[in-house]
Amino acid sequence: MANGNTNTAIIKETLRKKGVVVLPLKTYEKMKDQLSLLQEETRVLQIIAEGEREYKEGKLNPVTSLNELM
Repeated sequence: MANGNTNTAIIKETLRKKGVVVLPLKTYEKMKDQLSLLQEETRVLQIIAEGEREYKEGKLNPVTSLNELM
């Protein structure tokens, strides 16, 4: 039968090397939502930068009306 010493040693090693933060659940959920929004914002900014680069390189065709898209 295994004892809890092995698990305790692994947890202590992790704590020593990486650290642990304890937060209230509401704070964690709020931070998780904010991270998700930041990731989405980062992706949108990357798409915009790519579009601006392609525009400067002349890779995009100008459109004068919506009918040209159909």
